[in-house]
Amino acid sequence: MDYLAFLSFMVATGLYWFMGPGGPLHAIDVQSPFRAQIDDASRANSVLLWLVGAPTAAFAVLFMIFEGLFGGAAMLLFGTAALFYSFGREDYPTLTQRVLARARAGDSAGAASVIDAIESDGEAHDDAEFCGEASIFFSKMAMQRWFGPVIYFFLMGPAGAVAYRLAHETQGTAFPVSESVMRVIEWLPSRLMALSFAVFGDFDKTLGHVIQKGPSLQPSTAEFFEDAVDAALEGDKNELAVYERLSGLFRLLDRSFLLWLGIFALFVLV
Repeated sequence: MDYLAFLSFMVATGLYWFMGPGGPLHAIDVQSPFRAQIDDASRANSVLLWLVGAPTAAFAVLFMIFEGLFGGAAMLLFGTAALFYSFGREDYPTLTQRVLARARAGDSAGAASVIDAIESDGEAHDDAEFCGEASIFFSKMAMQRWFGPVIYFFLMGPAGAVAYRLAHETQGTAFPVSESVMRVIEWLPSRLMALSFAVFGDFDKTLGHVIQKGPSLQPSTAEFFEDAVDAALEGDKNELAVYERLSGLFRLLDRSFLLWLGIFALFVLV
């Protein structure tokens, strides 16, 4: 990891955290020129090739050209823009505050409606079910909006972050990347997040969960996160008040964010 990549990471994270998503970058549909190459009869590999591989390759070529012309300035310009784009459209910080505010007021139904407005398949009927749904929803959102793009940014450069976002963008379209491919893509970010849960939650239970279920691709990402949060947080979700449960969940996610922020900074120093 070099200093320019870390600087791009810090600028993109700051822009997302303090200004929120949106603007011209998130209004660009980079997959639209390639959708004509697929139809309802297209195989999963064709979807992955045209909607993820082709736009990523185009960006990688463009990035290499500018890097050859302008050197490190290309990382500051295109790397920052690519990572900010990869964080996606949903405003994670604002959504957490809206849900927490309703839970604090004792309005569990209102808190659930915030999630249902984003994820229409929510089916929570009581407080315990809602807490489980919230654990999955916000853990996955934190992974998709920050942890995942950042991890692939540092592993594979700006193109890796862009590819991660494009794969997730297909999930809301008529041509989604297959579930098996998404599990592979999400495997590393979800396991690293769960390891950070162990640092701030119940270490033994969370680490045991990661060791037992982490190496396998069999549990879905949603199931893995729900069990990881249950293991990390003290108390039964059937017994804790909704506000207490959500507060614990958001503290877990926020502290995990700070932990990985420090880890990435240490990588730069060494």
